[in-house]
Amino acid sequence: MTSPQHFALGFFAPLIAGALFCGFVGLIWEWLEGHSIQPLVTMLVGGVLFAMATRWFVRNCVSVACPFCGGRSYEIPDRGNRFMCRVCGKDH
Repeated sequence: MTSPQHFALGFFAPLIAGALFCGFVGLIWEWLEGHSIQPLVTMLVGGVLFAMATRWFVRNCVSVACPFCGGRSYEIPDRGNRFMCRVCGKDH
């Protein structure tokens, strides 16, 4: 995967994951109301948490090919869209 692809995945995957969670809550809306659970609160809190978990997964588990050696590079924490190779140690 290239850096621009990783950036797009890191942006769109959490949005899609949050939307899918909200769609799931919509499917079980009546069940939630029947068990005295507020569906809108569940949708809001769960959608945000699901999106954050998806972003964490993309950042820590999806690698980018190193342009120097072809090894696996992962995003550097607190440095947006910067990657460090685990093979050669260079950042890009």
